Amino acid sequence: MALAFKGLFDKRKVALARARFHAWWEGEEFDEAAAQAAIDAAANDASAKSEEDAEDELFDAPQFDAPPRLTALAALWGEGRVRPGDAASEKLEPGRLGIAADGVLAVLGPGLEAPLAAIAGAHQGKIEAFEWRDETFEALKHGLTKAKLDERIGLARIDLETHVFPLAFYDGLISVDDFAYCGHAPHLALQIVKTLKPGAAAAVECYVGLKSAEYSTAFASAFAEPQIRAHGDLLQIFSDAGLALESDDDLTEAFLENARKGFKHLGEILTAAAKLEVAVVQELAWEAEAWRMRMKLLAQRRLERRRFILRRPAETQTEPKPQA
Repeated sequence: MALAFKGLFDKRKVALARARFHAWWEGEEFDEAAAQAAIDAAANDASAKSEEDAEDELFDAPQFDAPPRLTALAALWGEGRVRPGDAASEKLEPGRLGIAADGVLAVLGPGLEAPLAAIAGAHQGKIEAFEWRDETFEALKHGLTKAKLDERIGLARIDLETHVFPLAFYDGLISVDDFAYCGHAPHLALQIVKTLKPGAAAAVECYVGLKSAEYSTAFASAFAEPQIRAHGDLLQIFSDAGLALESDDDLTEAFLENARKGFKHLGEILTAAAKLEVAVVQELAWEAEAWRMRMKLLAQRRLERRRFILRRPAETQTEPKPQA
């Protein structure tokens, strides 16, 4: 503090000396009091402007207070995530589609920014994200801004049941969990085939399984009611929409491993619970109970996690069949 005052005092002495020299050079009578007043006024203006700039910088910075639920999810699955996942696998998604470096990529249901950041690290072209969870949309927008990805990645909130995508627009599409929560899957499948350019591919990751009363517990903490369909039924929906199946990969074990990694940290998190808000701890308990059942069903293979690579044929002779 003493150095700051000394610096200010020295600057004022230099300014006063300059004013004295200017008066002498111009052959004018030097008025020390007037010169001192002018210097003080200029210093005050500079100080006020500096404080104003600091305030503007503070208010211009994006502000976001994460709700307890999203704070709990970040603690369990990692910052910027609403489900188990890892960046290494997500970076491979554009390559699985065979999308060109300058192709336009659509990403459905990212949840939060971490999956998008991983995909953006592997695909340098334009990315457009579509999120249906009302609870995560503002946090997702803030996360993209914070990661300086908001200019590269467009973002829109949609309704999975009714949204209509532009025709033959995207060079590739990634969908995660959308078919697990969409009430009218044929509509979504038809929108995917229509919005892909001829010859373009989509990667669809979701749960499959037979109906079970235990889903109500396993998905109690989900952002929407589960709409889990049998494997064969989902394949038929894709086929009816006009999508050609290129690969059908079982991700159950890899997904379970990512979920277990999150739960390994749960003990540490609960040990530090005194530092967390009560609401966050409650959300963690709610998530843990639901995921305990979900992981049990996955381990028993009564629920599976699969990834489908689906391609719109390069030449379509007829329009995809409309779904009732």
